[in-house]
Amino acid sequence: MLCGAGRRVINPDKGHCISGFGLDYANTGVHDDLTVTAVFLQSGEQQVLLLNFDIEGLERELNARLRQAVSEATGLPAQRVFPTCTHTHSGPETRTLYHPYGPVAMARPEYDARLVQWAAEAAAQAKVNAEECVLSYNFDFAHENMNRRYNFPDRRSLYIPDHMQLRGQSSEFVDRELGVLGFRKKGTNNEYKVIITNYAAHPLCIGNSSNLISADYQGYLRRAIEETFAGCMCMATTGAAGDMHPLMPRGGFEKARQMGTNLAMLATCRLYDAVTVDFDDELRLAWLPLKLKLKDVEDASALPTQPGRDLLPYLHRQGQTHYETAAYLLGIGPVLLGGAPGELVAELGAMFKWSSPFVKSFILYNAADEMGYIPTRNQYRWGCYEANSAAIAPGEGERIISTMAQGAVQLLDHKPLKLPAVAY
Repeated sequence: MLCGAGRRVINPDKGHCISGFGLDYANTGVHDDLTVTAVFLQSGEQQVLLLNFDIEGLERELNARLRQAVSEATGLPAQRVFPTCTHTHSGPETRTLYHPYGPVAMARPEYDARLVQWAAEAAAQAKVNAEECVLSYNFDFAHENMNRRYNFPDRRSLYIPDHMQLRGQSSEFVDRELGVLGFRKKGTNNEYKVIITNYAAHPLCIGNSSNLISADYQGYLRRAIEETFAGCMCMATTGAAGDMHPLMPRGGFEKARQMGTNLAMLATCRLYDAVTVDFDDELRLAWLPLKLKLKDVEDASALPTQPGRDLLPYLHRQGQTHYETAAYLLGIGPVLLGGAPGELVAELGAMFKWSSPFVKSFILYNAADEMGYIPTRNQYRWGCYEANSAAIAPGEGERIISTMAQGAVQLLDHKPLKLPAVAY
């Protein structure tokens, strides 16, 4: 397998609105750099590019522009370009529509144009410097996140970031799996070209505690790994974090440093006993079109609280009944990366992991689109922030996962995994 890496800084100008906390959070400067990191992979004739942005999310139109620009810069078809976002809330607003509230006027077209160019440059750099590498993978569990929902038996729900005395006390599901993929330069013991991590937590250690631009804990994670493995580039991706928060949300830069450093140390340790993939280096990929039903009056009226009942999706109010988007699958040997079209909750991410026929599977957050929250059917019965503000109807989240899982089965039907016997 050939592997290459590229990166560009993608900081916005001072004054560009920070994403995720309303329309009055203009940034006052840069604390640490935002980046787009590109990883180029080639196995046989198959070539792909994976790009990770320190951005809250990329809507389908901007997503398509980025992929086309990368295609023109590298010669790869746009269908082989796979974007995803860390979802830092200390980055620039790029969205034009809040689901379900309405249009956003704070995005800046000139920044979008620069972002497209930066992505193309990072991708071209990654393709040019590709060299022969050996894939390894591993996983562990890190107690660095929590479910941000606190549910009572009578269907009352509390949003823990607004009730900080409950931090870490939610009894709801938490996905604490830390995934690690290493692309080690062939013929070396510990010289890595690329290390990819995956963890399900909103990058909200900082949040609105500061108006400075920051990659949050993902930036600290990257830097710690890159300082350890000289010459390596780390891509720190976010998993199914729709209802996952750091244990101390909005705790500030020191909390971001601690969390990122802890995850980096664990990832570093697990690289030393990672599984070396010398049995299957195939690249298996698919884009999966989705036509999702929007939440309607009947769906909203079933929510337990008035705020949710009163909030119909903007697109539904404009006369639309469905929303067209996509998900993607990128199989790298025995490991599958599933690109979700929005903010998938951890419960659905776990369903994907359990349903996948690959050895290990991980969700990539806000990957193919940014269409808002994707809750489980049951979460609509309990309401709270994610279900209240979701644009899609109950059950559509499960349909996304079913489509992705079935797509993964079809990938292996077409090109089965070559797995060695386990030696005990």
